[in-house]
Amino acid sequence: MTHHPSARLNTQIYSEAGDWFVTCRSGPLDDAMRRKFDAWLRQSPQHLSAYLELASIWNEGAGLDLQRRWDTEQLISQAIADRSNVIALANADQAVRTTPTFRRVRWLAASIGAIAVGAAMVVWTLLLREPTYATQIGEQRSFALADGSTVELNSRSKVRVRYSQAERALQLLEGQALFRVAKDPSRPFIVTADGTRVRAVGTQFDVNKRRGGTVVTVVEGRVSVLTNVVDARVDLIDVEMSVPSMPRSADAGQADRNREASASILLTAGEQITVTDTTAKEITRPDVARALAWTQRQLVFDAATLSEVAEEFNRYNQRQLIVQDPDLYEFHISGVFASTDPEALLQFLRERAGVRVVETDTAIYLMKERSSTVTKSVRNRSTDE
Repeated sequence: MTHHPSARLNTQIYSEAGDWFVTCRSGPLDDAMRRKFDAWLRQSPQHLSAYLELASIWNEGAGLDLQRRWDTEQLISQAIADRSNVIALANADQAVRTTPTFRRVRWLAASIGAIAVGAAMVVWTLLLREPTYATQIGEQRSFALADGSTVELNSRSKVRVRYSQAERALQLLEGQALFRVAKDPSRPFIVTADGTRVRAVGTQFDVNKRRGGTVVTVVEGRVSVLTNVVDARVDLIDVEMSVPSMPRSADAGQADRNREASASILLTAGEQITVTDTTAKEITRPDVARALAWTQRQLVFDAATLSEVAEEFNRYNQRQLIVQDPDLYEFHISGVFASTDPEALLQFLRERAGVRVVETDTAIYLMKERSSTVTKSVRNRSTDE
């Protein structure tokens, strides 16, 4: 019997499907992650099929026989004995001719069972061995990792931990986190966020995943930033710290690693870079204390747009701040506010010329303040119509 290639177990696809399944179960996806998930599903019908199969297996997880306690022959015998599973055949000859088909059905059932068990094990492995830590709106938390490193999560943030013997890998799925890395030269510490990967050995750095790009700020030590990473899976990470170029007689393998390292960007203490889907902006030296002000529950804005202000404000408040009027997109403000006191920021905005704050039970809208003359003209025109 000829088997269609798509019927074979593709471990890579199931692994990717398992990654996405765990990500989706960890909480709501942001816009960027939803777009990536949609692109992955559309890439191949096998992607959609694998994801739906894992979801189905998970929903039926209580009925899975992962320990193989049930005898296969006994299950088949029970199925045959159940008359509701039997379709009457026209004659005995037809019954004989269907015997090979029955064997193929048994083979197919065994294959499907093996795939189901394997897929379920993928999901269980991801959930149990790769824990995900998350914070809700207004919540901040810190936790220690097995190697002694610590992670401090900002509000509305999410990180997945994937440690192995070769590397310490984490994936920032949403929000912002401060990483204090325990030194272990034999196991690099790697954080991935969308298409950005940050590698360190023993250092302290902050990663902020924003709509406008991923911001990396180094507090202590140094890190290597690799940009435009196509495959976001952390198990494929292989980033080398920047090293001096070697003479032509050097080992070819080391030369290849040097070329890869040259594609990364080296940041030292006090430096910051913003990486987008298309480019890495110029390295800056910001006020690190301001960059980490969130750990003191402060919001610090330095000529920030209202869109940036709203993005930070919405980490801490159930009522979301929405810039309703496009004319305000280039409006900038500066100031320091307590993240636990949203009213202080709203009062500040009310006092800004040209900004109007409209509150409802579910949201807060920022609109451009129109002059009374213009408002009256609009009202009269509406009345005439």
